[in-house]
Amino acid sequence: MESRERHQRMTLEHYLSYYFSQNKGVRLGETTVVSNKVHSNHPATPGHIKIYIDQDAGQTYLGREEANQILHIDVFHEPARLDPVYVARRIWGALETYFNQLRDERRSELTKDECRQIVKELSEKIYVKTAGGQGTVFQLASRKGEISTSKNIIQNHVHVLAELECKYYDSLIFMVDAIEAAIINQGFEIRRVEALDHCEKEIVTEKGTGVGVSLPGFNSPEAKAHIAQQNRLQIILDLASAFGTIEEAKNFLESLTATGNIFLGSFAKKHGDGDLKQTLLDLCNHNLVKKGRFTHTLTDEGKELLEFIKYHQKELEAQVRKSIRKYQIVRHNYQTYHNSELKSRKSQLTDERRVVGLDSHAWLGELAIPETVVAATARSFLQGQRHMSIKREDIRQYGRKSFAPIDTCLAIDCSGSMVGEKIRAVAYLAQHFLLTSREKVSVVTFQETSSKVVIPFTKSYQKLVEGLRSIQPEGMTPLAKGILEAVELIKKKRARNPLLVLITDGIPNYPLWTTDAQADALKAAEMIAENKIRLVCIGVLPNESFLKELAKIGKGNLYIVDELDKNSLLDVVTQEWQRYKYSK
Repeated sequence: MESRERHQRMTLEHYLSYYFSQNKGVRLGETTVVSNKVHSNHPATPGHIKIYIDQDAGQTYLGREEANQILHIDVFHEPARLDPVYVARRIWGALETYFNQLRDERRSELTKDECRQIVKELSEKIYVKTAGGQGTVFQLASRKGEISTSKNIIQNHVHVLAELECKYYDSLIFMVDAIEAAIINQGFEIRRVEALDHCEKEIVTEKGTGVGVSLPGFNSPEAKAHIAQQNRLQIILDLASAFGTIEEAKNFLESLTATGNIFLGSFAKKHGDGDLKQTLLDLCNHNLVKKGRFTHTLTDEGKELLEFIKYHQKELEAQVRKSIRKYQIVRHNYQTYHNSELKSRKSQLTDERRVVGLDSHAWLGELAIPETVVAATARSFLQGQRHMSIKREDIRQYGRKSFAPIDTCLAIDCSGSMVGEKIRAVAYLAQHFLLTSREKVSVVTFQETSSKVVIPFTKSYQKLVEGLRSIQPEGMTPLAKGILEAVELIKKKRARNPLLVLITDGIPNYPLWTTDAQADALKAAEMIAENKIRLVCIGVLPNESFLKELAKIGKGNLYIVDELDKNSLLDVVTQEWQRYKYSK
C-alpha cells in the first residue's frame, strides 16, 4: 500500500476522535457521513445532511445507556432497494482485507487465525440496514438476517451502526469502499454529500434501529407515512433531473399508456436510449411501471404518482428551482490556459442607501429631497429662524455605486455525442446561472449543418426552460457557424460586458466558408477577439490541442475537464463570471 494511504489511515483515528469529542460528525470521502449522532436529510435537498447533536445514535437506535459508544455511518446513493446480504458480505471481506493489511505492514502481531476471530467478533457488532433488509453483518452474511419482501420500500442510503474501538477507526475506509462498490455493482449510483448541518432535533426519536432519517420512530405510522412521502418526492426529483423539468417528467409518465409507447422514441432520441432504459428499469423496480410484451405501462401506484405531479406541479417546480439555486459546487483544479485580459466596463448607478453632502468640486448628483429638507429644517430651527430656508450647506445627494452587468451567451455543441447526461448538465448550468446571477442569459446551439438562437437574451426562467426543452442533440459539429451565430447575437442585442461560454465535447467536422472545418472555426474565433467578447471555452482532453489554439486566437480562457458534468460546468462558469464581473 502507498505510504500516503497508510498515513491517511493512521491519522484517521485521531481525526475522528477529535471531531467526535467536539460533538460533531464528519464527511468521509464523497458519499459518507460518520458520527455518534442521529442523522437526517430532506428529499428536496438529499445532499444536505443534518446531524442532531442532542441525539446519541447508540441511545436512540439501540437503547444503550452510555453515549458515544456507537458509530453511525450513512453511505448515500440514489433511491434504491439494495440487497443487504451482498452489502454485508462486502463489509466482511473489507474487514478481512483490513486486518491482512495490518499484518502486511507489520502494524499487528496477530496471527491469521486471531484476525479471523476478530473479524467474526466485529461482524456481530456491526448492524446494517438497507431497503432490502437488516441485521448484523454476521447474520446477513449467513442469510439469517431480516429480509424484506416488500418491493415498495426504497431508501437513499446504507445505514450502519458499528461498535468499534478507536484503534479500528481506520477500518472505516475499507468498509465505506466496500459499501460503495456494493451499491455500484447492484446497478445504482452513489450520491455526493454536499453539506453537514449540526443542530438540535425538534422531535425526540423513539428507540429502535431506525434508518438514520428524521422520524418520530421507525415503526410508527407517522414514520411510515414520512418515508413513503420522502420516497415519492425523491423519485419525482430524480425524474425531473433525468428529463430536465417537472413538465417533461409528467409528459414522460403520460406517454406510458396501455395503447402503446408511441412517444418513447422522441424521449430516447433526446435523452439517450441507455438513460431511458435505465429510467424505465428504476421505475419498474419501484413498482411504478410494469413491462409488458411490447410496451411499458403505469401501475396503479404509477398512476397515483402521475396524479400527484399534476396536482402539485407548481409546488414541485418551485422545489426544483430551489434545489438548483442551492446546489453546492465542489471546487476542482482543471488544466487551464488563460489568454483573456478583458476587464468589465462598470456602470455608475444611484445608491439610495448612501446619502452625502454637496461637494464643491463635483457635479451635483441625484438630489436627496427628503434628507435635504430635514437638514434645512434642523439648521433653520437651531438658528432661530421663523421659516425654513434651504442653503447650499443643506443640500444632500445620493451617492453613486459601480455595477458591471454581464450578459452571458452559452454556445452549446448539440451534436449527437452530447446526448444524455452532457446536454442535461448544460441545461442545468443555464438554469442555475440565471437563477443565481439574475442577469441576462442566452443560448445558441450548433448541430448538423446550422446553428440557432434557441433562447435570446432573457431574465425569464420560464422562457429559458421552454427553450431548453426544444434542444435535441444530433448530427455533426458546425463550430464555425455556432461561433458566428453567437457573435452576431451579441452584436445585435448590444450585450453589456458580453461573456461567451463555448461548450463542446468534440472538434468541428462541418465547414462554413471553406472545406476545412477546423480552419473555419479558427477564423470565426478571430471575430470574438475583434468584438471584445470575453471567451470561456470548456472542452475535454482528447481535443485539447485544437481548443488551445482556438482559445488563443479568440483571446479567451480554456478549461479542460474530465467530464462535461454539471459540477465541472458550474465550477468553471461561476469562477469566470465572478472574475470578469469584479475585474479591475
